[in-house]
Amino acid sequence: MNYKTPSDFRDHDQWLSYVRDNLPATRQAYALACGRTELFRNFYEVRKQPFPIEFTEELRRIRELGEPERTENHELLNQRIFASLTAFLSHEARPKPVEVDESIPVSSRDEIQRLLDHLTEKNPYFALWTAYKRGFEGNFDAQRWEDHLSQELGPGSARDIAFTNAMVELDKLLLYFRDRNLPLPEYFFGRCWFLHYLRGPERMLQTRALLNTLTEEIEACASA
Repeated sequence: MNYKTPSDFRDHDQWLSYVRDNLPATRQAYALACGRTELFRNFYEVRKQPFPIEFTEELRRIRELGEPERTENHELLNQRIFASLTAFLSHEARPKPVEVDESIPVSSRDEIQRLLDHLTEKNPYFALWTAYKRGFEGNFDAQRWEDHLSQELGPGSARDIAFTNAMVELDKLLLYFRDRNLPLPEYFFGRCWFLHYLRGPERMLQTRALLNTLTEEIEACASA
């Protein structure tokens, strides 16, 4: 039997519902892992980049395995693909070389401001927060912000609302680093760039990992 893939659906929630309602329980975890791989493949295609041959060969090997090894190996491969995409996007996001005075290094403050500008332009959830932030005066009212989110995203968009609130945390942490001219961890720019394209549990998993990384950096600096 040929099962559908995420590209057959308008949004990720429809794909999850299809898997839950139409696939045997023993196949659901593997189907979701395959769906994440398809998402990563689409990123390569959109950017006119070949999907790495080593990943294709690994996928062929994994298909021959039995459960639970097949799903476990596929999830590990997805982590490698995500890491590869992060490195690629980080390299792509770097400014093109120009003739400058190399004796004047780019400060961490300038790099973080570039990241903030980039997120405001490309990440609609981050942009939703920055636009709201510019509009309120005085003390921040958490309830008004939640009401604004429900109005903008819809009361049933719990995942998007949670992700937007995580973007509020990210903004505050990035501003902390910018104002103190602290360097960001390696590949952080690329990993932030990719976040809003993820769907389902993967998005918040990766987001929390980034927020925890920055928080740990702050704690390490404070204890030094």
